[in-house]
Amino acid sequence: MTSIAFISGDYNTKVDPPIPNGCAYYRQVLPARLLGERDWDVQVGLPRVHPEQGVGIAYEDGALFGFDVSVFKLFMHRSVPHLINVMQARGETVVIDVDDFHFAMHEENIAHRATNPHANPENNRGFYEQSMRYADILTVSTAFLADFYDLRCRDVRLVRNAVVSSDFTPVEQPESPVFGWLGGTLWRSGDIEMLAEWMPAFVKEHKVGVHHVGHIPNDSNHFGVRAGLKRVQTTPMQLIPDVPAALHNFHVGLVPLTRNPFNEAKSYLKGLEYAAAGIPFIATPTEEYRILARAGVGRLAEGPDEWRDHATELLDPDVRRAEAERNLRIVREYFDISVRGDEWDTALRS
Repeated sequence: MTSIAFISGDYNTKVDPPIPNGCAYYRQVLPARLLGERDWDVQVGLPRVHPEQGVGIAYEDGALFGFDVSVFKLFMHRSVPHLINVMQARGETVVIDVDDFHFAMHEENIAHRATNPHANPENNRGFYEQSMRYADILTVSTAFLADFYDLRCRDVRLVRNAVVSSDFTPVEQPESPVFGWLGGTLWRSGDIEMLAEWMPAFVKEHKVGVHHVGHIPNDSNHFGVRAGLKRVQTTPMQLIPDVPAALHNFHVGLVPLTRNPFNEAKSYLKGLEYAAAGIPFIATPTEEYRILARAGVGRLAEGPDEWRDHATELLDPDVRRAEAERNLRIVREYFDISVRGDEWDTALRS
């Protein structure tokens, strides 16, 4: 039986036991569950470092090292390239999973400074890129990332994101909808501002509500300010297990994305979450969202007029209900994590 460890520091350690954040949940915890059902010996958790054994899984009474395959997520410390060499010399396979284009982040994105080599000489995206070149395999979530890293890394394998549709309960669609956005404003740059081109007038004309799930207290540049809206209901940022319930605060989802390399590299995960919750949505037509639309999930809007037209059509509760049912059916059949298990198995077993 092949042993595999999914290792990341992307956990909320303020709760006990620690709960994975979004990146670790979708790209480590879910694959770990699937591989555990396919004859892998699987461990998943926080990292522990040993100078002679490399990186392992931390436990209260110590750590486990020496897995056949180790999958790293968001490791940017200067020691990682050396630790990868240590593990490879011991006969282990090191995989790095990538689902964001960190080298194209806008400076307004809080992660830009956090991973900047000048601001953080010991822990930054420069060491992250070096680690990718040392790794045996790079797993990525989008075709954009696969194309970018294909000539830069040894072996790049595309495994798209998916959701556990059974974790979501479809919302009830009322006569008058609330429009909403799920996300953290500190990690966005210019996206929400796109809504200001049409949404304030639309909200005033149709007297609909707007809700932001992911509000950060004391954020002066919050969702309402960016979207040019005077009244926005808010729900704080949620732990991953609480996201499905939080989505019941609105009935039409929004996925505004500035057309730039960082957003082109992003997956269609937010749209899948909306669809799994029975929420029709409108998205900027990046390649990932064009893939969803071709499958029959979601609406695409390029400019303010198209956004307004789609939003107007979705005021009709019958349209929303029919669209929600179709989206959910397609997500369950083609975009659920249960149908992606073979992809993870194939990408990592070889």
